[in-house]
Amino acid sequence: MRSRTWPYLLSVILAGSCSLAHAQRTDLRLLAVLGSWERNDDSSRFSVTATDTANAANVINATCSARGKCRLNLALDHVYRVELSGTGHVPKHVILDLNGPGIKQRKWGYRMRFTVKLMPRIDSVDFSICARPLGYSHFEKKENQFAWDERYTHELTPYYETMQNAYEERKRKLVTTAP
Repeated sequence: MRSRTWPYLLSVILAGSCSLAHAQRTDLRLLAVLGSWERNDDSSRFSVTATDTANAANVINATCSARGKCRLNLALDHVYRVELSGTGHVPKHVILDLNGPGIKQRKWGYRMRFTVKLMPRIDSVDFSICARPLGYSHFEKKENQFAWDERYTHELTPYYETMQNAYEERKRKLVTTAP
């Protein structure tokens, strides 16, 4: 009797440990919602590309749906440059530092969602601020979540306002000079 019980218990223990390991997620599920400054622009032309900053060969791409939604699964313990782009639009990017969560904190993985509006490219508007990251995200151990560096984002606000004002003025001039 004893010899039959041992293999049965071993198989139950192995099956239980496999299901626990399978339930643990070690990724960040990212949902980026992209739109255009122009109301009638097709959001399905937008895409998101995540590149591991340590290993540029690790690239993950996603094309947006008609509503501008792009989904990516990013492995933890990496730093990604996530570029948001579209044909005829000025690209923007964010930096996601996914280092930090301990083994116990990773049990269900993480989710992140953000929305970005891309500006159509117009001549004579200075888009150089878009070469800098739109935001930085890092892990906050106390909250057990990823958080944005709000100070960095706040410091960029005047530059983006200047670019937006120049864009709106140039667009008005194009509309008034059109035949």
